[in-house]
Amino acid sequence: MRQLSFIISFIVFASTTMTACFGPADAASARTDSLRADSIARARQDSINRTLPGYIVDSARPIPEEIRRFSARVGGDSISVFAHASASREALIRRVVRDVARADSTDLSAAAITPREFIDLVYPASPYTHPPYEQPPDLVWMQIANPSAAGYRRLLARLGGQAFVYVSHGCAGKTERQGPNTLYVDCFITVRDPSRAEIKQRWFGSIIERNGRFKILSYRNQF
Repeated sequence: MRQLSFIISFIVFASTTMTACFGPADAASARTDSLRADSIARARQDSINRTLPGYIVDSARPIPEEIRRFSARVGGDSISVFAHASASREALIRRVVRDVARADSTDLSAAAITPREFIDLVYPASPYTHPPYEQPPDLVWMQIANPSAAGYRRLLARLGGQAFVYVSHGCAGKTERQGPNTLYVDCFITVRDPSRAEIKQRWFGSIIERNGRFKILSYRNQF
């Protein structure tokens, strides 16, 4: 069996401290890779795990039960739309640039998906609910949330409070459809820095859109 105590402890942490992790306290202590790259890394790590001595596939619980348990740990009512989302991809990226320039950790956090949004709107439409990529939501969320939280902190630490101005953006990766969700990967932004020089960087990993509402799926970035 997987080490359930570890996973449960992580989810309790994620569901109760996600906002704190992305909250104002981080701005005081600290001022893109694509989803495709994340998926490849997850698959590669899973392949490695399966070769380790003692690895056991826990197939005791079906995916609907895994979803139910994750939802119970997250708490709150089920949702059907992204909250605090932006109306377009460009609007979302302009928002991120503005938040970084202002070191606005609260809104920068609100621009990203929450555990509740993940389990109600993202995971059920993903390829991880069925073979050959089947993974429990606990594991998938951990592999999104950990690098996203680290990228968020690094983004603020390196660039927070600097007078950046949005210039343009692009997403070089192939757009991915997962049910009602659209994922934009390999995205970059071009901004004008305080010296007026234009720089092209990856400030986040991927963007997700659902019914015309856009959010950051992961803040995993180049920093």
